[in-house]
Amino acid sequence: MKRLIVMAVSLLLALILAAPVAFAQAGQSSQPSSGQAGQLVAAWWQWALEEPSGQNPLEGSYDQSVPPGDIQCDGSNPSGVWFLGGSVSESPVTRTCTAPADTQLFYPVVNTIWVFTDGNDTEAEARDYLDGYMKAVLADRTFNKTLVVTVDGKPVKSSSIGRADSPLFTLVVPKGSLFGPRVHPGEHQAMATGLWVTLPPLPEGEHTIHVEWSAPSIGFSQNITYHLTVG
Repeated sequence: MKRLIVMAVSLLLALILAAPVAFAQAGQSSQPSSGQAGQLVAAWWQWALEEPSGQNPLEGSYDQSVPPGDIQCDGSNPSGVWFLGGSVSESPVTRTCTAPADTQLFYPVVNTIWVFTDGNDTEAEARDYLDGYMKAVLADRTFNKTLVVTVDGKPVKSSSIGRADSPLFTLVVPKGSLFGPRVHPGEHQAMATGLWVTLPPLPEGEHTIHVEWSAPSIGFSQNITYHLTVG
């Protein structure tokens, strides 16, 4: 029997895309970007899911009691871009995080992943699902009406958000992962998609990033606030 493992997470931030790794101002398009953006999508998921439940950056609220760069946000991935995690919960969450200056930031607005757990799964099936998921989100009137994204209290332009699909990549699932018993520990192939934002380096100091949205078509909503110290 084919088994499909899907995880929807979200977080979001943005300013005007002005960095080399941005998606050429793709905006909220149903057509995915690939290349470097797609590689960042894969790297983000590898980072986001490498820790077990209880130590994972996609869970709950957290503050500076956890060392910066541990679970809160991280720049140790090969791309050198600093990642912030989303959330697997619809409950409001508040995160406090420290990121270095002169570093680009990469975040999901809304995203999902397909993990291959059966030899009968095909890349075509995965792509069809991922494409259908994003089209449903983008066509959701409630999503488009309720999506509110601010950085330091200023609304973010929708043109700064772009879709990107990952290539096929290897995901190392730890023991006690967020997938629970549905996915056994070890290496799995995966593919992912989403709406993402690449931010140029923010000025040193304190910043607040907030996102809220609801999408009945996928049965999910988000309310996430990041208090980010850059420096």
